[in-house]
Order: sequence, then C-alpha cells, then structure tokens
Amino acid sequence: MSTRPELLKKGDTIGLVAPSRVIEKAQVERAYQVFIEWGLEVKNGKSLFAKAGYFAGEDDDRLTDLQEMLDNPAVKCIFCVRGGYGMTRIIDQLDFTKFEEHPKWIVG
Repeated sequence: MSTRPELLKKGDTIGLVAPSRVIEKAQVERAYQVFIEWGLEVKNGKSLFAKAGYFAGEDDDRLTDLQEMLDNPAVKCIFCVRGGYGMTRIIDQLDFTKFEEHPKWIVG
C-alpha cells in the first residue's frame, strides 16, 4: 500500500541532508531563500557541510543525518542536496519503520 504525504504548507519544516557528495554552503544559498519565501522552516543535517574526501562526512554521519530526518515526524520533506555513489553506501542501512508511520516527501 502506498501512502501519499500531505502537501507542504507554510510553517512546515523541511530537512536538508547531503547523503553523498560534498556541498558548499554557497551552493545552497538560493535554495534557502526560496524555502524562506515559501514560508518553510529549514533544518540542516548535522553533517550537511562536512567533508570526508569526496563525501559530505563519513558514512555513519551521513546515515545518521538521513535517519534522523526520516524518523522526525515534524520534518515533512527531506531534500537531498547531493546524490550519487555515497547514497549507495548507506541506503541498505536505513530503517523506514517511522517513515512508514509518518510518510514525507524525499526530493533529490
């Protein structure tokens, strides 16, 4: 059974994570402006701007960020600011139990 999440509305919280490649803060500044214009609250993953070689932090850190966003019922949408190979290193370790209870949009 598939459950469609509610549409985003002003005041909702969205989470930003970088489950793969490194990203610089300057590369997401415009996105922040748009989210604020839309009336959304933005919650950054703890390792959003981290760097471990090619990746945005160590595998465990990126996994923890994404898992916390999946588990947090207040987060209505998760924006993955970068994708790629790093996600394949962590995706099989994610627990979708709470996500199934509180579905949300995942973008990117």
